[in-house]
Amino acid sequence: MAARIKETASEPKETERKFSKAQLLKAEQYRHQQDLLSALLEDRKTYSIEEVGKRIKDFLEKEM
Repeated sequence: MAARIKETASEPKETERKFSKAQLLKAEQYRHQQDLLSALLEDRKTYSIEEVGKRIKDFLEKEM
């Protein structure tokens, strides 16, 4: 039984959905942060919602 749990734990997780900068800028979820996303994200990369949230959080918590 323990061997089966070990096998399951090492299996890769389902990949997260990734979105382009353009898609994220149009998203209702980020309508109040479009300028920030425009500055933080690169045009030709894709990002998961988790990655975008981390970038926003890191930027807002950055000491000036």
